[in-house]
Amino acid sequence: MDEIIRYGGVENIPLYNCSARTPEQWSLETGERQPFTGTLQIVYGIVVNLLYIPISLIMLDKEHFKLSCFKIMFQLAITDFFVICINSIVTGILAIQGAVYCTYPTLIYLTGLVAMALWCSSCFTSLILVCNRILVMSKPHLELLIFEGKKTYLVLSFSLIYALYFLFTTPHVYNSKHHAWFFDPMIFPDMAKEYDNLAHTINNFSIVVLTSILYIPLYRIVRNNLNAAGTQSRMQSASILICAASQGAAVIYVFMNLVGVSPGVIIFGHVLWQFVHGAPVFIYIALNDMIRKRFFAMIRIQKHNSTGVVLSIINHSTLVQQ
Repeated sequence: MDEIIRYGGVENIPLYNCSARTPEQWSLETGERQPFTGTLQIVYGIVVNLLYIPISLIMLDKEHFKLSCFKIMFQLAITDFFVICINSIVTGILAIQGAVYCTYPTLIYLTGLVAMALWCSSCFTSLILVCNRILVMSKPHLELLIFEGKKTYLVLSFSLIYALYFLFTTPHVYNSKHHAWFFDPMIFPDMAKEYDNLAHTINNFSIVVLTSILYIPLYRIVRNNLNAAGTQSRMQSASILICAASQGAAVIYVFMNLVGVSPGVIIFGHVLWQFVHGAPVFIYIALNDMIRKRFFAMIRIQKHNSTGVVLSIINHSTLVQQ
């Protein structure tokens, strides 16, 4: 972001200048159309985000939102929604077109910046949620001291400040040939090191270490308090799965930007990134009793209302004909 301000626009930044070729030439020479995978990503993104809308509304219910955990989960849900917009829907559209950074320089640069900031914010917020759960079950007086009432908003503000910092670092930019987002826009040969993002590397390795450290006491507390039975056991297993996927995506995205890795590993890393932000919506519906009941209740109400509208139209048409 600072370079955009400094140079007066994305395409004026020397390391991101695409003037050597036209956008069409860049796509043809360095990109590759991916219609099948692109379509799958778009469908996945749309489905996930359509599910996130009612679930986010359920979290906002006054009865639930007064709890600190729901405030944190709501922020994560909003973050996930916008990340999915970028890493699945926008990515799918770009994949179908065979786009690379120089196809849409400003769009891809800015969405890459936002994706970077949201990913790092999500990492920070996830750690806040884990700490909150540990304190609720082991040190409730400390949980009240830190998270009671509006204090949760203050704690969450640190994750937003953290995200803002990453808006001023090197962004990821998309490349359809490699099915993923890289720091190197692949404009100038042998200049990949010029685009390294140390802050991203530190963030990703920190999330791996800190989540590993925090999930050990969380696992033990949950097991002792709930005996890891039934739904709670499945919730615990699902949480560990997402944690592992997040760690995998974090590590792969660092290594694929620093050293060469196989195409299969790159695709797997991107799929893990999509999974990390999309899986929670299915876990909420499948394993959270309160959210699942409210979710299906909302669907039944919508179905009932739609049926009522149709019947009303039919009755009105019948009366007109008579």
